[in-house]
Amino acid sequence: MGKHIESRQWEETVRESLRKAAEAEPIPESLHPKQMEKWLEQAEKAKGEPVPEQMEPKQMEEWLEEAAKDKVLWKRKWWYGTAALAACLAIVVLAAGRSMDWKRGVSHTDGAKTERVHGTETLDGGEGSQADASGNGSETASAGADAGSDTGAEKTTYGELYQTFSKIWEKQEEMKEESVDVAVDDATVDVAADADGASEGSVEMGEGSAIEAGIADSDAPDMGVAQESGTRTQEGASQEQEEDGSGDFGKTNQQEKEVEEGDILKNDGRYLYQVIDGNGEDVDGYQIQIVDTQGGLAETARIGGFGNGSIGNIYLWEDTLVAIECGWASYDGNGLEDAASGAVNEVAAVDTAASGSGSAPYSKIHIYDIKDRANPKNIHTFTVKGDYRDSRISDGYLYFFAGYDADRPKTEQEYQAYIPEMDGSTMEADRIYLPKDADTASYLVMASVNMAKPDRFIDTKAIVARGDRFYVSKENIYIADNKPIHYTAVGEQTDTTAIYRFSYQEGKIEKAAEGTVKGMLRDDFAMNEYKGYLRMVTTVQSYTIEQITDDISGEIIGYDTMDSSTTNSLYVLDPDLKVTGQIEGLAEDERIYSARFMGDSGYFVTFRETDPLFSVDLSNPKEPKILGELKISGFSEYLHFWEKDLLLGIGMEADEHTGNTEGLKISMFDISNPADVKEKSKLHLPEVDYSDALYHYKAVLADPKKNIFGFQTETYGYEVEGFGVSSEYRERYQYLVYTYENGEFRQLLSIDYSSDAYPYTVRGTYIKDTFYFMCTNGRVEAYRLTDGSKLDELVP
Repeated sequence: MGKHIESRQWEETVRESLRKAAEAEPIPESLHPKQMEKWLEQAEKAKGEPVPEQMEPKQMEEWLEEAAKDKVLWKRKWWYGTAALAACLAIVVLAAGRSMDWKRGVSHTDGAKTERVHGTETLDGGEGSQADASGNGSETASAGADAGSDTGAEKTTYGELYQTFSKIWEKQEEMKEESVDVAVDDATVDVAADADGASEGSVEMGEGSAIEAGIADSDAPDMGVAQESGTRTQEGASQEQEEDGSGDFGKTNQQEKEVEEGDILKNDGRYLYQVIDGNGEDVDGYQIQIVDTQGGLAETARIGGFGNGSIGNIYLWEDTLVAIECGWASYDGNGLEDAASGAVNEVAAVDTAASGSGSAPYSKIHIYDIKDRANPKNIHTFTVKGDYRDSRISDGYLYFFAGYDADRPKTEQEYQAYIPEMDGSTMEADRIYLPKDADTASYLVMASVNMAKPDRFIDTKAIVARGDRFYVSKENIYIADNKPIHYTAVGEQTDTTAIYRFSYQEGKIEKAAEGTVKGMLRDDFAMNEYKGYLRMVTTVQSYTIEQITDDISGEIIGYDTMDSSTTNSLYVLDPDLKVTGQIEGLAEDERIYSARFMGDSGYFVTFRETDPLFSVDLSNPKEPKILGELKISGFSEYLHFWEKDLLLGIGMEADEHTGNTEGLKISMFDISNPADVKEKSKLHLPEVDYSDALYHYKAVLADPKKNIFGFQTETYGYEVEGFGVSSEYRERYQYLVYTYENGEFRQLLSIDYSSDAYPYTVRGTYIKDTFYFMCTNGRVEAYRLTDGSKLDELVP
């Protein structure tokens, strides 16, 4: 009769239950992201440190998603996963027993005046906007944006938001009362049951590394942002130089050539800029290191003073540096404070008049003038209440995205508890888009900044949605919300993805369209826009669900899942996000592992035991066609277009019969005939167990014009001696650089960084014929690409 609800896919049940509990409860100060980031990085390296007693549910959700992603990661983490899960569930249970009321963001309204209680301005009729007592149609300050006459998000009111959230909060209360017991390795804890099925979907670890806390993952290559109207980013300028032959240095691996992405490493052809992790003994908190490469390696400056916050991303724009800070702050009756230092931040404007305490994430955008590289000067700092998700720079404007979870207030008029805040001001209601089928009390907040004059937000918008995936083309912002199956709905159920399109131009952000497709996205590279059409590939999970009733009383006692299936689909959506073409039912019982689009062609990989690489003809948006299906051993987690007719794949080799992974694999595919794709060359590294390149595309140095690519690798396990296995556990860390010549992969560099002198997170870049090995403890090493010899080093 199928599997009963208690036994269905334990990992999905736990993940969704954790998300529900996390959304319903405030998080203790001791669980701020930096603490969890440090622990996760330690656990990731499998050194066997004891699991902490406290762990933030959202972080555990991400860990579970990463652990279940494939057999490679599961092999790394099985031995400590049980204890970590038990610890996390225990925290959820403790949180569920506390009061739900977050006593932050309370404002007093009195006619046309909003009084800010703790050290901030009082706004009345002459300053900003007014807030009425009911909250319906009321407005407060415009968060530093140009107010104008922009109605933005279809006239949403605070009252409508409150009513929508109230229903969700009530369901969360019901969810607490209906719990199921989940046993984990002899540890049984109460986990909130999935009462309404309104979970926010899969969440992956942020791009890059643990240092990039809070970043929702995106995807891959091509660099440079050509700017209009006489302005350009540093990388846009470098792209122009490269075209005329004068530029020759590494750039950030990003998805769209003309839309720049942030990273923890930047390179302008002379200076190197990197985020330094605050875990080292010699580093006081997170810092940004500027290194001059001219005439040898020399540290020019460090930018610090970020307190308890970490640096998620940095950007270069002409002689301006952008640093995006991610932090966790506590609040009490005196306002919102840095959880570590106690210094009061300007985050969320500290509109608090209530007693009590709690914690919340915040983001800051720091703008620095770096004309004098030795003396960077902060010229402006923006603040956002919420956790940093992603960002882009396009045509000279920074577009910033943050997630914000609405708190449950005591009264409807306590707007600061459940309305986003930007630079200390509550967002106007008509700047918020409320989807009709909203099922989360969370926002994705968007803001834009003119990099030529970064003194205020140009625009601010928000949508009531979690925002699991992002894709930004030259003209549009696409936000994807993964919607898992509702296990309490009877009949055939399929997971889905809601898609929202926001157009943007000169900093103005406008909601343009929305749509839905079956299945969920693997990553941001599963989306691509071309000639106004959005192309997507999804993995579709479906079940037939039946109610279980008591034979005597007729009472519903649970649900059964029947006839489960997994397939994959390709969709083409028009500008209104209506499906105009589709191919469904692909690769049954397999899942999409990677995807890449270019022009009228698309390529994606699924996997179970072998790796089918599908090639798709997208020239007719109404009739996409599968042209070919190459089946080879293993699978590619990352795809990168190389020369005209070549596609690079980085993944894992696998046994063709069992699917068990057998080390890292690099493939070069011949795509000159999409109907007959061939694996032209491959390189098997059987000793490699893991690489950041498999999951974090910005960790890949990939430059087809230079004909080099590089990434870090990890090897771990017990030494094999003769016919036996020794008791000595070993770990080996390397950074490898390759070129592709005459149909073969050739190694240019192999840098071993296994010693204690190096941190876990490393990156690579180059300037002309010199390769730079960058370490997040401030260490930099220079190597000659032609012969691999070491030229210089900068020791922190």
